[in-house]
Amino acid sequence: MKHLHDRRLAVTTAIKQAMLAAPLLLSGAASFAATQADPIPIIALYKTDENNTEPACGLELPETGSGRTVNLLPKEQCPEDARQPHAIRIRNVPIKSTFLLTNNDRCEKANSAWVELDTSRPNASLEKMGIDKIWTYAGSPERPGYLTNSGLDSNAPSRGFRIIGKGEPIKQGELTCIKVTIAPRSI
Repeated sequence: MKHLHDRRLAVTTAIKQAMLAAPLLLSGAASFAATQADPIPIIALYKTDENNTEPACGLELPETGSGRTVNLLPKEQCPEDARQPHAIRIRNVPIKSTFLLTNNDRCEKANSAWVELDTSRPNASLEKMGIDKIWTYAGSPERPGYLTNSGLDSNAPSRGFRIIGKGEPIKQGELTCIKVTIAPRSI
């Protein structure tokens, strides 16, 4: 009988210790997840050459949660063979970020061909598509339209990018400025 009693005591003690340790283990896992880095937002521009090669240009975007706005100028920042982009890909963009694509180096809508995009979900992605194809999708400030294409080279679907306004279409190779505003981190 004495052995049975000791075993019950040992099991009860082990259960109590596990119950006490569980919150510590869970809080450690939560803090580990909170310290993981956000995915890095990226933008890539592609130019299709006559020999079917695609010189690419990757441009640096502000860090996730920074709340910063930058003007990207492909004709100045890209290698010479990729300065007249025909296609675009954008990945890992936080919710409520905006992109204004124009054909002038001032990044303004006035007297320009332009389109404005925003993101409606975390880690939004616009998979590779022709810049001129963006205008085939509907969208306005009152009624944003989702870009639902599949990537030209990957067949991955775009997720969370919307058209929130557009003017005249930008002709192939004439994208001059991309005004990017990365949303600030929400509290």
